[in-house]
Amino acid sequence: MTTAKVKLRSDGSFQEVPITSEDKPKVTEEMKEGWQNIVNLIASFADVRAGLIMEITKESMQVFMMSENESNPYNVGGNDYLCHGLYCESVIGNDSELSVVDARKLEAWKDNPDMDIDMISYHGLPVKWPDGEFFGTICVLDDKPMDLSDEKQRLLREFKASLEKDLALLVEKNK
Repeated sequence: MTTAKVKLRSDGSFQEVPITSEDKPKVTEEMKEGWQNIVNLIASFADVRAGLIMEITKESMQVFMMSENESNPYNVGGNDYLCHGLYCESVIGNDSELSVVDARKLEAWKDNPDMDIDMISYHGLPVKWPDGEFFGTICVLDDKPMDLSDEKQRLLREFKASLEKDLALLVEKNK
């Protein structure tokens, strides 16, 4: 099993998590097109600067897909090393949804790496393979406080479910 170590901001602890193993199939170009539509839609609907699908590797969180709006400061392939408390690390380490309305007002989050590009708010969910290994996260970030409505949170959860169904299809096709 392939694992990565992530830092949990809530208590400063580290967690070893299962991540995409080498035997997993690659996301197809057709799926990437659908995923691109997903991140574009969620960024537009949530009215945020960035919609992202992040992929976890042994060493980093990497931008796998990004919304194509002009204000998005992230780039596909851009990454940040693990173990210094990225929002997505906590999502994966806790295997749960995370909402940070305004990191500037939260001791645990006020010095997180995304603050360097003024991304003060975050909402994200883990994305997993059918066997429980983490692919990464789906998330939205903004440079202003963001408290997603129940409807927008529900939409993000539906998009997460869609990504996970695609991953399950990939595994099934490659048996």
